[in-house]
Amino acid sequence: MTSPDEQLSLVTDELAKYPSAVLEEFRSAHSQLQMGLTQEDLDKWIARGLSIATLTVRSWEAASEFFRSSHAIYELSGKNGVLTWGDWGHELCQDSPTIAIAYFKSSTSALPLMRAEQIPEWARMGRSLYKGSWKSTALSARFFEATPELLNGLLFDDLEKFSDLLDAIARRSYELATESIDLAIKTFPGMVIGKAAFIDLLGNLSYGNWKDVKATFEVGSQALSRVERTNRELFMDLAKSVARSGAVSVPDFLQDASIALGEVPVDTHPAILSMSEALAQLSPPTVVDFVQSCPKVFQRISTDQLGYWFAEGMRLLRENGDGGTSYFRVESARSEEFLDTLASGVELERIQELLRMYCRALCGASVDLAVTGELVNKGIGWVENERPTTEGTTVFLPAVVDRYAEKGDNFLWFKVVATHQVAHLEFGSFDFDFDRSANVFENSRFNMKTRGVVNNPAGSGIDDAGEDAGIESAWVTDVSRFFDLFPDRKLILDIFTLLEDARLDFLVKFGYAGIRSAYQRIQSEALEQRPHMEDLMAREALMEVLVRLSLGETAQMSVPADYGDALGRMRRVINHLLNPRSNVEDTAEASLRIYQIVAEIPNADVDDWDNMDPEDQDDSSEETVMEETAVSSEMIEGLPEADSDYQSPQDVDYRGEFKPELTQLLNQLRLSQEDPSGQQTPAQPVSLEQLEQFLEKSAEVEIQTVEGKIDTSSGLYANNLLKEFGMSSVDPQDLSDSDYGRTDDDDRPLEAVDPQTFLYDEWDFRANDYKPRWCMVREKIMAEGESPFYQKTLQDYSGLISQVRRQFELVLPESFRKIKHLPDGEEFDLDSVIDAIIDRKSGISPSDKVYWRRNKTVRDVAVVFLLDMSASTAEAIEDNKKKPDEWDAPDDPVEYMLWLRAKRNQGLRRPYKRIIDLEKESAVIICRALESIGDTYGIYGFSGYGRENVEFYVIKDINEALNDKVTQRIDKISPMHATRMGPAIRHVTAKLDRLDARTKLLFLISDGRPQDRGYSREGVEKEYAVHDTRMALIEARRKEITPFCLTVDKQGHDYLKTMCQDMGYEVLADISALPSRLPFLYHNLTA
Repeated sequence: MTSPDEQLSLVTDELAKYPSAVLEEFRSAHSQLQMGLTQEDLDKWIARGLSIATLTVRSWEAASEFFRSSHAIYELSGKNGVLTWGDWGHELCQDSPTIAIAYFKSSTSALPLMRAEQIPEWARMGRSLYKGSWKSTALSARFFEATPELLNGLLFDDLEKFSDLLDAIARRSYELATESIDLAIKTFPGMVIGKAAFIDLLGNLSYGNWKDVKATFEVGSQALSRVERTNRELFMDLAKSVARSGAVSVPDFLQDASIALGEVPVDTHPAILSMSEALAQLSPPTVVDFVQSCPKVFQRISTDQLGYWFAEGMRLLRENGDGGTSYFRVESARSEEFLDTLASGVELERIQELLRMYCRALCGASVDLAVTGELVNKGIGWVENERPTTEGTTVFLPAVVDRYAEKGDNFLWFKVVATHQVAHLEFGSFDFDFDRSANVFENSRFNMKTRGVVNNPAGSGIDDAGEDAGIESAWVTDVSRFFDLFPDRKLILDIFTLLEDARLDFLVKFGYAGIRSAYQRIQSEALEQRPHMEDLMAREALMEVLVRLSLGETAQMSVPADYGDALGRMRRVINHLLNPRSNVEDTAEASLRIYQIVAEIPNADVDDWDNMDPEDQDDSSEETVMEETAVSSEMIEGLPEADSDYQSPQDVDYRGEFKPELTQLLNQLRLSQEDPSGQQTPAQPVSLEQLEQFLEKSAEVEIQTVEGKIDTSSGLYANNLLKEFGMSSVDPQDLSDSDYGRTDDDDRPLEAVDPQTFLYDEWDFRANDYKPRWCMVREKIMAEGESPFYQKTLQDYSGLISQVRRQFELVLPESFRKIKHLPDGEEFDLDSVIDAIIDRKSGISPSDKVYWRRNKTVRDVAVVFLLDMSASTAEAIEDNKKKPDEWDAPDDPVEYMLWLRAKRNQGLRRPYKRIIDLEKESAVIICRALESIGDTYGIYGFSGYGRENVEFYVIKDINEALNDKVTQRIDKISPMHATRMGPAIRHVTAKLDRLDARTKLLFLISDGRPQDRGYSREGVEKEYAVHDTRMALIEARRKEITPFCLTVDKQGHDYLKTMCQDMGYEVLADISALPSRLPFLYHNLTA
């Protein structure tokens, strides 16, 4: 019997036959293990390693890895663990040294994530993937290599299911199975709940539509994140039911259904999924239609009512499949009628056109209507989704009103609310001019000193503010100047808002008898909802009295007994304001007087209450009122500063949200870009810091504070205001990221959390590599504008459209090709017949291929048009500019008022064409042309600001029919922000790639080079943007999509030669030729 030393010497001699690394690893491991293992166990370990080394010609590599990892495995699993681990490595090495090497190498990282007793099961998982071929060897080895990363996202039991899934996929495609491992590493860590169900779903696909496995992986994690956690198993079960039918693409289902579920309250998910499961048993393809309709349906009915609507759809589906499908899509009259029967709410979308005409009739000018959420989403200061408001050009209303049990009552509320908001525009709430005289009050404000600003004579403008003034005078509004008179901005805003609302209500009821009764009804309901007076502090009680008086209160009310005189003076001021002649400057004068009264009242508890009858007559003369309400600067300056305990009055719902200071700022920003005559004027510089200071001072914007410091809200609002108007203090290309106020300072990959957001890599030509998940595309449906634009364009270009349609229709016959020399066909081919006769007379056996026929080639073209909506497209086409109108105001007062109203409306019109207008006209013409030949097409616009906010607007989706909504969206195409082309091209490429068409085209229409914050600064950054766009176009071409770039930038050759290289592009010398040139190019590319 040999001693341990002798045995060790023999083993050493044996291992010396292999490369030196084997012996070195053995000696290192032996010296460490001999201190922990018994001699018997150490001998077993040595024998196992030696056996592995001698199995095959290349197994010494596996032995080297075995020795290298042994001590670490011993530390993790103990003596039994290391021996069991070695035994299984030996088994794997018998199959393939490659697999064993991967097993040994990954063990040190994998074992901390599993228990020692799970080693055999893990080894069996990987071994089960080996089928004796080199592809299965690679798959098995990759599984072992990836196990540590997989266990970061999977439990061990889930890993076993995943290995079974790989086995099933490998029967179809080893390449897909290997790729699935990489996809799983990316997907599972972000999938908190529902992993086992997701693996089961993939398993079902592997036996059917196995090619969908990759796409399902790619959308799975994001899809599940939109579904409430406890309902993810149900969602996966539903996906399996849909998958079994084979009638619906599972990736599309996951994407579309999850987006819809993300748009409804989470407490509705169980009901929707339960109904969907029942629907899947009857018609799986209809499940997607049902789920996608739910967000729209829930705007009209409740969760309980959904069951009734669903049951009716199931009944129809059993009777008529197509009818049931249309019902669940809410595309049938029966579906609409049933929803109307169930619902009492009124949707803005359904009455929008009617309300728009009503609003126009009220103010005699074009007024846009939109959902309030659109304004809130801009992030420029409005935060209430359900409150009606206006920002000076558009009236924003709630999406749905369901306050009452009857539809008529809800419509009436909509009408009153819209009337009040239009009154802000009609009666000049935002036209306040500090230096203009009031009509019914004396102008006390002219004698007041603005706090922190040196007073100027009336009419001289605002400022001699000195070096410390934070905001340049050009950006201080007249409302701001007025509010600066007062030490308590919150209180003066409350008073001004309340009195202006009262003035508007009075003028509406005075001037529009038709709405008077409805208005009074809504006001009475508002009075019923007021808080109990006795619950309020003294100052708050006086403000509440003011609210009730403004609403027309006639009943007695409790008031603080100690302040009867103050209340009498307030009543006289508000009664004096409610005059048909009063203007917004009168509101300011009344506010000044009310402020003086209220600010003197401490916001303390009230001990004694008295009754006040609002209908008591006040015999004070007008002269008495004017004398009593005289105000001086000294009187205001002597009032106390803001009271931190004071709370603003409870909102009056129908009056909505009023922001005069912010709206005047927006109007000034608009006017800085375009004066009323339509002529472009240079924008005066405004910095982010100036806007931030303006917003921080304003009481209208809710700025959060943390430990005494202003939070980022003001910076975000200011930044969004700059984006809204495409403005900056200097050329954006000359600014660094920090200068321009970034919204995302991290140079890290982004995460897409919100619905309809998509992440794309960006090409860094300097690193010759992609920046992963670098840009976020936010897809939005373009808002709807006016149909007349579409119709007017058809009229203006009727000749060109007729010509283009004739040219396009000539393409269709070219799809028929005459094929000759056929053994059978439609007719004899004369040339072939003559040749056959000649051959026969010459003694040659003639050919029997003497016929011809026409082969029909089906036209199969899909195209997308990607329109540049950057701010630069607002530039005028110089030749089309018109001179501003001459002053032609009539002398007659009545005619003058009509003329002034028309001029206000005209301020929004432009007497010249912009680049964006030509893009819109081109879109109309190409729509008409493509409709004549039936090509599949989509129209999209893009803009944005920064890599985290690439805006992608759907004007006509590629599978969407041309309808009224599309034509109205074309009207809304307008200049926005910057031009980050790369991600927009990648997003539209993804849309085209999903289509099954023989010919696919991508038309990019732009007015200049790609540019955006952090994308296109002077020098190297300009090249960065060009190279990323070039790579995006190359990616499109790799997907068999033909890109073509059309630019109206005369310097386009400079960068298009790099950006497009061997791809098609054209620089349009005459910008005005765009509408005619675009269809011509399309015809040539597809004929």
